[in-house]
Amino acid sequence: MQDQQAPGLPVAVHGHPNLDTLLLWHPAVRTDADAVGALASRIATRSGIRVVVPTWEDGRDLLRSVRYARGSAVHPPDQLSVVGYGAAGIAALSLAQHQRRLGIGLRRVTCVDGAADLVDPISGRPLAAPPSAPADTAVDVVASTAPGWAEATATAWQAAGWAATLVAADQFTWRL
Repeated sequence: MQDQQAPGLPVAVHGHPNLDTLLLWHPAVRTDADAVGALASRIATRSGIRVVVPTWEDGRDLLRSVRYARGSAVHPPDQLSVVGYGAAGIAALSLAQHQRRLGIGLRRVTCVDGAADLVDPISGRPLAAPPSAPADTAVDVVASTAPGWAEATATAWQAAGWAATLVAADQFTWRL
């Protein structure tokens, strides 16, 4: 693992810099950075990707981490994947919805541990319905803490024309 510093944003990078990039937004990075680092290292090793883990406090940090991950990637920046846990998972879904407005492209977004009572830390609002003009981004919703919400969310994204998948909790292994 090598530590790098985005301007004012602590970032840990795992994996070779020439590999495709996964941006990992995990709230436990603030309280158990070692466990999140171990998780990121396992993901990088097993998946053959570069994992960028920012230490984030709010939505501004999440957006700054997108800029950092895109700017430091060797591959085309619009091939970025984002995995978010909890409210950061809601932010990942929101990022997919607003990527055209933000002038970015995403390969895949994954929401883990999302729920109806969580708000997007970037906008401070609940997740909006997905737009019916989908981007070419795969969407995964992991049915973990709120399986009913996850199923309804994946179904809504599919109905809007997105390539969305409901992932069973026992098939998703990226846990602390």
